Amino acid sequence: MAKGLYIAGAGKDAGKTTLCLGLLEGFRKVLPDGVSFTKPLGQKTTLVEGEQVGQDSWFVDRALDMGLSLDNSAPFAASHGAAARYIKTGEPSDLPGRIRRAYRALGKKDRMVLVEGTGHPGVGCVFDMSNAKVAKILGTPVILVLDGGIGSTIDRFSLCASMFYHYKVPVLGVVINRILPAKMETVKLLLGKWFADRNIPVFGYIPYEDSIARPSLGLMQRAISAEPIVTFDSHEGEMVAGHLTAFGSTEEVLRTVRKNPNRSLLVDYTRPDILDALVVARISGAEGPGAVIVCGGEPDSRRVKAFRSTGIPLYFTGQALEKSAGKLSQKIFKVEPHEQYKIKRIVELVASHVDSSAILSHLSGESVGEDGGRKPGRLKKFFSRMFKRQKH
Repeated sequence: MAKGLYIAGAGKDAGKTTLCLGLLEGFRKVLPDGVSFTKPLGQKTTLVEGEQVGQDSWFVDRALDMGLSLDNSAPFAASHGAAARYIKTGEPSDLPGRIRRAYRALGKKDRMVLVEGTGHPGVGCVFDMSNAKVAKILGTPVILVLDGGIGSTIDRFSLCASMFYHYKVPVLGVVINRILPAKMETVKLLLGKWFADRNIPVFGYIPYEDSIARPSLGLMQRAISAEPIVTFDSHEGEMVAGHLTAFGSTEEVLRTVRKNPNRSLLVDYTRPDILDALVVARISGAEGPGAVIVCGGEPDSRRVKAFRSTGIPLYFTGQALEKSAGKLSQKIFKVEPHEQYKIKRIVELVASHVDSSAILSHLSGESVGEDGGRKPGRLKKFFSRMFKRQKH
């Protein structure tokens, strides 16, 4: 079997893809035989050239220009109704074989394979293929991605790691993600001690970064079916991320905009006073919002003409302000391949806050001691036996 590493999460949207992006970019700079990627069990698909393919594998391939074979990097994506069909008919009948063959193909010529899990460790049980079982079949150790906290993080680790321990899959270590910057030192101190007391390496502490979490203008536009009225540049929406809602007085709205530039402002169509104030403020030299989305109806032609002089993009949606704001607040937005500035920032964050060299050292059967010297890793014999068994 190929040599690989399984990136698992404590739940949906834990940051598995974020970590994979950073590690893939880092590993392919230092591994002479290269690195590949697979997501054996996908829950979402996207249409590419008329075919349904695994969404996350397609995203990683496009984001990093890896030239992946999507047949192997997404061997099974559960489309709508797949779970019910499997329970009724047992089809597809050879999931373990399909996943194993894809993994072997990706790992040819000693190439390392980074495997991304799906949801929490138990996801896939309906197909008799939980994350833990997939890791067992592939013979890969696991890194768990956990949200930054204290008690909740430890509780989630204990719950999630137990599934891998049940299948005798080694948990190589953890990465703590989305830590509020103000709590970083406390989290490092307390979680570092807790995991160290149990000989579990913490490979990284990644801070929460609002600019990555906020959706771009294009994503918001599609989410609430907003149509452009005034646009200026084909790339204008790339740096506009997140939204504000124009509730309250005109002065309160302008104050909020000044504190949060480059966000989209959702305005009800019955508030022309806010639209007029934004135009006046912009002409006076104040920084305006990244874009304005008028909700519930279109602004009149006079105000559209005024916005053309401001440089502020103007959109409208027929959906009411409350409904639009609710949709944007409840939806979790994924980074898309065209958002290269976000992808670049993700790679930088992982490079700065995750010790990829320590991961490779542990993976190769060595660990780094406190004095900087190398010593045989406690997993070396385990992997030797595992890889030997699976060759036969």
